[in-house]
Amino acid sequence: MKKRADHVAILMDGCTVWSSRRNLSPTSGLWASALAAASTIESAAQSGIRHLTLVPTDSFPLTGDSEAGLVISQLLRSHADTFRHLSLRFSARGELTQLPADLQQRLSAMETATAHELGMNLTLLLSYSGRRDILRVARDLASEVKADRLSAEGISPALIQKRLITAALPGVDLIVYTGQSHRLADALTFESAYAEFAFTDCLWPDFTPSDLQGALADFGHRERRYGKTSAQVQSPTPS
Repeated sequence: MKKRADHVAILMDGCTVWSSRRNLSPTSGLWASALAAASTIESAAQSGIRHLTLVPTDSFPLTGDSEAGLVISQLLRSHADTFRHLSLRFSARGELTQLPADLQQRLSAMETATAHELGMNLTLLLSYSGRRDILRVARDLASEVKADRLSAEGISPALIQKRLITAALPGVDLIVYTGQSHRLADALTFESAYAEFAFTDCLWPDFTPSDLQGALADFGHRERRYGKTSAQVQSPTPS
């Protein structure tokens, strides 16, 4: 039976390279990236994906009056009607207090306005690092053990997952990594343990709905093993 990816995460890499290759300003790449995000979101929702997580990986500052912050705000503003039409439920996760106040407010307003929607859950990870998130959780758990509020034996993968900023999201089925790099990024470090990966040959601003559909089609023919052997997955009884 062909499998469906219910939770897809996209690591949106290649914006800076895209601009450089075209002798364009970094700002041009940002706006092209916003267009790619809008078309990808719509395609994902129409494909039946239940959860879509977008993770910018290019290092653009999101402080003060940064261009990246402006682009994100404009994306939310200009595509608000489309999001409503698709019944999207929006949320933003990350170290959001590090963002400009006006961007924080816009993200919060969008989350509140779409909280009742029953369509695809769209999550945007901003000012985010997978390793920093794990480090934060480790320090919190260490403090609780030191204060005798938690035993060391009580620390489990499930408990760590509940403390991550992505705790409200289900496990990631498929991670699509754009940017022509076959490597991991500092994102979803803990959550990607049993996820499938799809590496594309295009930079993020060039990413199209066809690229997404290709990744979904390939995922549908993969065997999910979750750390087991193929024989164990196919066997109806424990090996």
